[in-house]
Amino acid sequence: MTVNAAMAGRAYLIAEQARPGTLARRAAGSVSIAYATTRTPDHARQILASLGAELRQECLDLADQLTTQIQEEGS
Repeated sequence: MTVNAAMAGRAYLIAEQARPGTLARRAAGSVSIAYATTRTPDHARQILASLGAELRQECLDLADQLTTQIQEEGS
């Protein structure tokens, strides 16, 4: 599984569990879509960087958290 596919899957699960309408759900959904529709993590982060400030920060924080988790599991 590629890094982007793993990120998209994990973010999707978080989005499903988050309360509807919350910033956490919007961010997780955005991360899931960005990583599912791009080929590299850098490209996904470029997409996320174009969002509004509050949502962008939440997305990038989540992406950092998930990246760390994936890296730790791969070690």
